[in-house]
Amino acid sequence: MVRLTLVIIIIYTCLTVYHTNVAGATLKLIPVVTKADIEGSRYVNASAIIRRQGSIQDFNMDILLHVLLPLDDIRMNIGYSVRTRNSESRIYNKTIDFCSLLERPSIDRFGSLLIDDLRHHGIVPNRCPVQPKLIVFRNVTLTRVKLPGFLPETSFGFSVICFKGSKYEHVFRSYWYGRLRKVMIRK
Repeated sequence: MVRLTLVIIIIYTCLTVYHTNVAGATLKLIPVVTKADIEGSRYVNASAIIRRQGSIQDFNMDILLHVLLPLDDIRMNIGYSVRTRNSESRIYNKTIDFCSLLERPSIDRFGSLLIDDLRHHGIVPNRCPVQPKLIVFRNVTLTRVKLPGFLPETSFGFSVICFKGSKYEHVFRSYWYGRLRKVMIRK
């Protein structure tokens, strides 16, 4: 019985390894965004366009943030939930100082994943205050986001909510929905 359990664990580990090379391609777990609800404020106008080409994992999106007023003293709440059958479980919920995240992305794992990927598609401000301007991220695919292979293929929800000052004045809200998929990425 112990040997059978050990064999099952080894097989499971091999099947869920983060990268598996197969004939010049890599099996990778990626988030596939299917829907986004975004709400701006008097500080920021925000929108996202999601485009599909063929299969569900072949998507890209453009994210536009038009900063209308200088932004400083910003707090950001990041939440992540997974959906299994008829229930949704929030497995991550953290509020951090957005300005500190811009200067040191490593202070938050999820924030770091997002900022690292967005830097490949546009200019991410380095520090606060973020000055009024149009910030555009084009052809975002999230294929660079490094997720552990042991996570199951499941539906997810991801939220990013920003607020300002001690009165928690609304700056930006976004809710992203999709599915984690294991896909072959060609090199």
